[in-house]
Amino acid sequence: MMDKKVSIKDIAKIVGVSPALVSMVLNGKAEQYRIGEEVAKRVVETAKSMHYAPNLIAKNLRSGKTQLVGLIVTDISNPFYSAIARIVEDRASELNYTVLISSTDENLKNTERLVDVLHNKGVEGLILVPCDGSKELIQGLYESDFPTVLLDRYFPDIDLSSSCLDNYKATELATEHLLGQGYKNIALIAYNTEMQHILDRISGYEETMKNAGLGAYTHVRKVDILNPKPDIWKALEELINKEHADAVIFLTNMLAINGLYCLNEMNVKIPEDIAVIGFNGNDAFNLF
Repeated sequence: MMDKKVSIKDIAKIVGVSPALVSMVLNGKAEQYRIGEEVAKRVVETAKSMHYAPNLIAKNLRSGKTQLVGLIVTDISNPFYSAIARIVEDRASELNYTVLISSTDENLKNTERLVDVLHNKGVEGLILVPCDGSKELIQGLYESDFPTVLLDRYFPDIDLSSSCLDNYKATELATEHLLGQGYKNIALIAYNTEMQHILDRISGYEETMKNAGLGAYTHVRKVDILNPKPDIWKALEELINKEHADAVIFLTNMLAINGLYCLNEMNVKIPEDIAVIGFNGNDAFNLF
């Protein structure tokens, strides 16, 4: 059972002064309101002895500042996002801010709900990984001038600050690397989504293959974003056995992890049977 929280009234009763006077002292305004040094000292010592903790919500309402930032990612268990969350938390702490972290599971309704919840909690800004179909929501945040930074993903026609990879360049470099290693029949596995970062990655791969004169060997397979593994298995079987792909690029961290599990279960050897490139670093890659 939790102990009763000590209030300003409790301190005032012990010291024998008004709650208003206690509030003035604890807010550092004793000198401003000409409160005697001895009385102020007794208030402070009593508050300490009673383990008084100020009501931060009330304090923040008065100051107009909550020192809270919302971080909304798709899945905090994804090592990519958990690593970013750690960095955001560390930097926020340096600035005396606290980060409230939530996961959307790539679900639009969850994203809308979490934005509302965090806004109602008084966060001063959002760092947000938008999900598929969230353009209208993001447009609303932009039009309301609510401080928002998009992370990992963006909408090209919404002028919000974002921190994103050069997605086109990433797959261009990945494809060029495989071509330089002598691979020609290079496939790509992506999520079935209209999110711009995925479309940019697909374009980087397709145009690099086309420029190398290998457009005929371009294979793009799109899988379910919520339950990708069965689709990845099916795609890999087709790419290896029918298309005779000699390399595959997985467009996200989680696609790569699921793909590696599938290839392992298929007894396909990497890179002897097929070469693999994934996005981002992950301990699972070292294990495989």
